[in-house]
Amino acid sequence: MEKLFRLRRYVFIMLLCYAVWLTLYLLTAWIGALRGPFFDPALPVDAAIPFIPAFFPAYLLAYVIILGLFAIDRSPAFLNRAFGTFIVMNLTAFLLFALFPAMGPARELASEGGTLSLLHAVDSRYNAFPSLHVANPWLVAFLALRSRGPTALSLLFVAVAVLISVSTLFVHQHYVLDALGGFALAVLAMTGMSRVRFGTAPW
Repeated sequence: MEKLFRLRRYVFIMLLCYAVWLTLYLLTAWIGALRGPFFDPALPVDAAIPFIPAFFPAYLLAYVIILGLFAIDRSPAFLNRAFGTFIVMNLTAFLLFALFPAMGPARELASEGGTLSLLHAVDSRYNAFPSLHVANPWLVAFLALRSRGPTALSLLFVAVAVLISVSTLFVHQHYVLDALGGFALAVLAMTGMSRVRFGTAPW
C-alpha cells in the first residue's frame, strides 16, 4: 500500500512537471517571438534533409518518454535523481530559449494536414536550440544505462532516443545543430547532476 501511494505521488509530480513545462514553453515562445531570433542554427546539410511525415509518430514519443522512468526503477533514490535531473535540464533549456531564441525550420509544410499540420501551426520556431525533443529521450536512455547497465531495456531506450532524434530532422521541427545541442545538454545534465545528492526518501 505504501509503495502504491509513493508511486501515485511521483505520478502527480510528473503531471505537475508537464503543466509547468507547457507553461514555460509557451512563455519562452512568446518571449522569442517578441525578441526575434538571436541566431539561425541552420547548416548547409539541413537543406538536403527530406520531409518524411512517416516519422511523425516517433516525434510524438518524446512527449511521453518520461513515463519510461517507471519501467527502469521505481525506487525513491532513482526517481528523486531522475526527476531532479529532468527538472534542472529543462529549466536550463528554457533559460536558453528566453535568452538566445534560435530560429527553427520554416513551417511551410503545414499543408500536409492532420496532426502534423496542427503541430506546425502552433509549435514555436523559437524554442529550437537546444532541442528538448532530443535531450529528454537521451536523458532517459542515460539514466537507464546508469541504473541497469547495457540490458535489453536500456538498449531499447537508446534505440528510441536515436529514433526520436532522427525524427526531429525528418519532420522539419529541428535542425541538425539543434539535435546536437540537445544531445550535449543531456550529457552535461547527466554528468553535472551525478555529483548532486538527492537523498533516498520519497518526495
